[in-house]
Amino acid sequence: MPPPHRRDAILLSNEIVGPALHVLTFEWPDADPVDFVPGQYVTFYLQRQGKQITRSYSFFSSPTVRDRFSLLVKKLPLGFGSTLLCELSPRAKTALTTLAPLGKFVVQDPGSRAVVLVATGTGLAPFVPMLERLKGEHPQSDTWLFFGVRFVAELVDFAELRSLERAWTSFHFVPVVSRPPGDGSWSGATGHVQEQVRTQFPDLSQADVYLCGVNEMVNEMREIALETGCPKERVFVERYGEDAEPEVPPASPIAPSS
Repeated sequence: MPPPHRRDAILLSNEIVGPALHVLTFEWPDADPVDFVPGQYVTFYLQRQGKQITRSYSFFSSPTVRDRFSLLVKKLPLGFGSTLLCELSPRAKTALTTLAPLGKFVVQDPGSRAVVLVATGTGLAPFVPMLERLKGEHPQSDTWLFFGVRFVAELVDFAELRSLERAWTSFHFVPVVSRPPGDGSWSGATGHVQEQVRTQFPDLSQADVYLCGVNEMVNEMREIALETGCPKERVFVERYGEDAEPEVPPASPIAPSS
């Protein structure tokens, strides 16, 4: 994987795609493009009350576009980093210091094994470029994406993922809504995403399982994967915060936050 190094990034666009959900697209203005592997992330160095802190977010865009990148960020009431980024205006041309690419949560060669991706909320972000890589390099692999949200309005990229499912016969998309509308307009899966995985895969011994989302889902889904036969070394985990963001020293890049 390419080594990380620091460079500035400038916001190009800020698109609201759901309740408190933003797709932020940045460019590397110094003509120093980034090569990243799908599943990796970028760390921002931010200033708060005179102190430097870091916040990290998975790449949401294709690695084939090297001069810019997109992130899927939820603006949290107590989230300093997510609030700062989601309130940025492209007109301000603010330069933010970043370190990228980082992370080892990347797609492994599945061989003859199924690939099971399980996301909640903005945990979807790393799986979008991962799916591009899987379609291009392992198109025959039986690939599943289980995407859990609370409300239908939070189903980011729903139309795009349905379109991918139609175009790629080995891909199966299972959106899961835990709080469906009471008017009956949602006909898809309901409840918790891990329940849908257990129903579809009572035996995960022949699967690679990738988990990205809030701790509760990741912890429970990891136990389910192990209980149903998935080897420990074939369970890959990335955790996202839900109600707050972790703080770490700037010298210690962290896994992506919300």
